[in-house]
Amino acid sequence: MGGLSLRLLLKFFITSMNSFTDDIDIPSTKVRPVKKVALVVTAEDELFRLTTKDGKLIVERGVTRTETSDFSPILQFEQNPVQILDALLPLYLNSQVLKALQESLASELAARMSAMSNATDKCISIEENLSIIYNRQRQAKITGEILEIVAGVNALP
Repeated sequence: MGGLSLRLLLKFFITSMNSFTDDIDIPSTKVRPVKKVALVVTAEDELFRLTTKDGKLIVERGVTRTETSDFSPILQFEQNPVQILDALLPLYLNSQVLKALQESLASELAARMSAMSNATDKCISIEENLSIIYNRQRQAKITGEILEIVAGVNALP
């Protein structure tokens, strides 16, 4: 996790501390800014979309930018750091487990899409080979019939 992500997580944690303390049953945290600092941070999130185009897998990359403001990175917590860690750690672990499950599902779907793409390519190849074989047999049959007709004409006086 980068520094910007940690700051945004801390900002989210601070702004919604009341709802978290109701769920977690820990004493409320008092957060006091050390000094007023107007800070505007631009957060960038990278998005990757796995799609198909003309039967091929394509990974599209995008960047989403959001602005955050009125956040002071210099805060003094008036609570035991162990209690803060105990409150944040389950949230962090839950997000990591959710991320792992989402990546697992995405990789499974990508593997399925790749298998279907390979199967489609193989079917197209088989179709082309069968078409060539059929055309050769048809040509051989037509040539045989023409030879029979020519041989019949030559046999006539």
